[in-house]
Amino acid sequence: MAADPRLLKIANDVCSARNLTLGPEVGAGAFKHTFEVRTEGGIARALKIYRKAGADARTQREVDAIRRCSHEGIVQFDLIETWKDGPEEFVYSLEEYLAGGTLAASLATFGKLPDSRVRDLAINLIDAIGHIASLGLVHRDLKPDNIMFRTPGGQPVIVDFGLVRDLSQVSLTKTWFPQGPGTPYYAPAEQLNNEKPLIDWRADQFALGVVLTMCGMGRHPYELVGMTPMEVVDR
Repeated sequence: MAADPRLLKIANDVCSARNLTLGPEVGAGAFKHTFEVRTEGGIARALKIYRKAGADARTQREVDAIRRCSHEGIVQFDLIETWKDGPEEFVYSLEEYLAGGTLAASLATFGKLPDSRVRDLAINLIDAIGHIASLGLVHRDLKPDNIMFRTPGGQPVIVDFGLVRDLSQVSLTKTWFPQGPGTPYYAPAEQLNNEKPLIDWRADQFALGVVLTMCGMGRHPYELVGMTPMEVVDR
C-alpha cells in the first residue's frame, strides 16, 4: 500500500532536517505510519509520523506513556517531537528499528514455539508488563502483532502504546460506549465490555496469558476444535 502523500512529505522533511536517509514504509496503522530510515552512520532507525495533530488527546497520552517507560523489553525511543507543516502540528518519533519481525510472523511460520522459547518469552514479557504496571499504565493491546524482536529469535519487545490507559487520568473512552478499545481475541471481558472500574494491570496479564498459550499450544486457550475466532470471543 502506498504511503499517505501528506505523511510521506513530512517524513521527507524530518529526514532532511535531521540528516537521515528515508527508506521504505514498513508499517501503517489508523493513527501513524512508520518508515525505515538510516542515520549518517548507516544505522537503521524507525521514524513514526502520527496522522493526527499533536494536540490529539490519545496521541498525546501515547507519547506521555512512552516517555515514562524505561525497560529493555519496551521499544526504546531516541526522541519524540512535534513538526509544523503549515498551520498544522504533527508528532513524530525516532526509535530503534526492530529487525527481528513480529511474534505474529513467527507463529504464522511455525504454528507454535518450543517450550524453552515460550519460557524465555514469558520471563522477558512478564518483567516488561510489570514495569508498565508500576507506572500506573495499562497497555491494553498486547498481542503477537505488538510484540517484536530486536533480532530473529532474540529479545522480545513490546511496541505500540496507541491504546494505553493511564490510570491516574480520566479515561478517554466514553462511559456509554458498548465496547472498550482493544483487540477482542486477546482483551479480557471487562475491557471489551468497557467496565472501566475493573480495568487495571490484570488486563495486560490476561492478554499476555493468551499470547503465551498460543505460543505453546498453537491455539487460543478458549478455543475448541472447529471454532471460529468470533465463537472463541463469544465464549
